[in-house]
Amino acid sequence: MCDTFVALSNVTKDNSIIFAKNSDREPAEPHIGIFVERKKHNEKKVKCTYIEVDQVPETYACMLFKPSWIWGAEMGINEYGVVIGNEAVFTKLISKEESLIGMDYVRLALERSKNTEEAVEVIIKLLKQYGQGGKCGYKKNLTYDNSYMIVDFNKAFVLETAGREWAVKEIKDFDSISNSLSIKKDHFKSSVGKDIDFKATFERRLIAKVASGDFRRALTREELRKRRGNIDLNNVFKITRIHTNSKNIFNGSMKNICMHAWSLISSETTGSIVVKLKDGEIQIFATLSPRPCLSVYKPLLFNGKFLFSENETRKAIKYWQKRRKLVLELSKNKTLANEFILQRDKLEKRALNMEWNEGNIEEIWKEEEKLISKFL
Repeated sequence: MCDTFVALSNVTKDNSIIFAKNSDREPAEPHIGIFVERKKHNEKKVKCTYIEVDQVPETYACMLFKPSWIWGAEMGINEYGVVIGNEAVFTKLISKEESLIGMDYVRLALERSKNTEEAVEVIIKLLKQYGQGGKCGYKKNLTYDNSYMIVDFNKAFVLETAGREWAVKEIKDFDSISNSLSIKKDHFKSSVGKDIDFKATFERRLIAKVASGDFRRALTREELRKRRGNIDLNNVFKITRIHTNSKNIFNGSMKNICMHAWSLISSETTGSIVVKLKDGEIQIFATLSPRPCLSVYKPLLFNGKFLFSENETRKAIKYWQKRRKLVLELSKNKTLANEFILQRDKLEKRALNMEWNEGNIEEIWKEEEKLISKFL
């Protein structure tokens, strides 16, 4: 289960666009960050998670944040400032037959598009050709369809799918997507008739209710509404760390934006990113660690300096596992956790107020590593 949201320039404090996503997966599933360079291709096919699809002559550089075993990504950004995050949605058209999965679509669109409109068209074209399906769980036999939030320097869209059907709407100020369909009759473009309610027609309502997607979407939208005109990176960090007071043993944790695996809940936030787009500049913050409430958002330039290459998966997993080890230890010791949070917040404040250059960013990464090692 996941949550993705965006605030456009007309509602943020400094007229930037801010995108964020918590990736909720199985708790022991490594969530890694990799940098993929721009490449020219002679080969006719590219192998995705399960199937091969037609390759294009050139793919663009991307920063991908992904489950370690999957070819695609839960969320990412490319060199043109296109940002995409996907959400599992539970529809009446889900297929178990291996094809492209939602995370493959995220990567394919990032590698092949220079703006949001191109990204939407890439996904729709491939969806018509290949459909979607296959196991998406790490150990669990979980299958689902997908919705996407697609953002660039100028526009933002929600694209929702059910099997090979799809609907698109443009975001005007802020919005959130979660593990339920959100587009009703407000689509401006779709594969169905203009009077068709996409959510009512295709959603499996009982599963969507258990997943609490509508609840978390409403919660995130309310937090954005309350901060309208004052939304900045620090406020967005706080939203990704929200816990509710629900005590329901079946879906209490499912109502948290920062999700923790507990009791019957086997889903946990395993990685988080926040991206700020303004005046052609891309600022990225990533935890590369589970549970943002006990992790540090570290700044990144779009140059791959602090991420691993696609051939360094084992190193990337080790990096994530070290931070997960600390998160689990802090979860057992409230006093220690509170002390960590105090020092974490000071480090993030430095990152938010620093002059944005490689030297200062490198210093923040070094300090985060010291902090992790100290508390371990």
